[in-house]
Amino acid sequence: MSNAAPDLLPAYIPIFSFELEQTDYLIAQKEQLSRILTPTGGNIQKIWLTGTLTSYEPGRQGEIIRIADPTGAVSLIIKPQTLDSLEPADLVPPLFLSVTAHPEKNTGSDNRTIRWIVETCRIATKQDRDIWIQAAAGSLLNRLHELRKGLLSGDLNEEMREAQTHYHIQYGHLTGFAERAEKALGVIKEPGPPVDPAELILSIIKEYSGPRGIHIDDIQKYTRRAALADELVRNTIRNLVAEDEVYQPAPGYIKLL
Repeated sequence: MSNAAPDLLPAYIPIFSFELEQTDYLIAQKEQLSRILTPTGGNIQKIWLTGTLTSYEPGRQGEIIRIADPTGAVSLIIKPQTLDSLEPADLVPPLFLSVTAHPEKNTGSDNRTIRWIVETCRIATKQDRDIWIQAAAGSLLNRLHELRKGLLSGDLNEEMREAQTHYHIQYGHLTGFAERAEKALGVIKEPGPPVDPAELILSIIKEYSGPRGIHIDDIQKYTRRAALADELVRNTIRNLVAEDEVYQPAPGYIKLL
């Protein structure tokens, strides 16, 4: 198949981990990021994945995170500079994370063709995860629809013909793929009440304060897990101080009155 890159900038494609785990077709491109060809014919340069962080471990080529969604789990390599405002100490499972990544040829000894290099990483909420599930399911079902039409008519596009040949995809496989999307969508439930920043911060101060109270940096470690922006947290703390709910016994420390 052609290695020519499209004229448009590559988009981050939402894709379930079960399909990533089955993907072993890497398309190398000179002076550009590599691409993958997935079993459903997805020709993808960059992925978007949102799920539950299940592990965070050191590795020889970078830290290794494992993110699970309702269809499975995938491992990715994350570099310290990728964390932006996060710290390694913030990445304590279980935790919802949203990441973007690109593929590279795996040079390790684990018999995998592809390794995933994280480009961006942020703490997410359950609502973010649910939105991602809907996006990934929609993307998968669109590919399955095109693949089904092509298999029935015998007129597959180039990517899907190559995927069918490489992965030996038959018409009967499409039902299993669609069932994975249906299973993932079944995880989504009605959203709960929104997080009240003041109530959350007060509960953190109450639970984790020591003799001197709790440092603002430590408060933010917990509020990030609820995907609250640091600026919102600092402003909320200022309001709590002004309302005499909390006070500062020492610079940087907060304590309940």
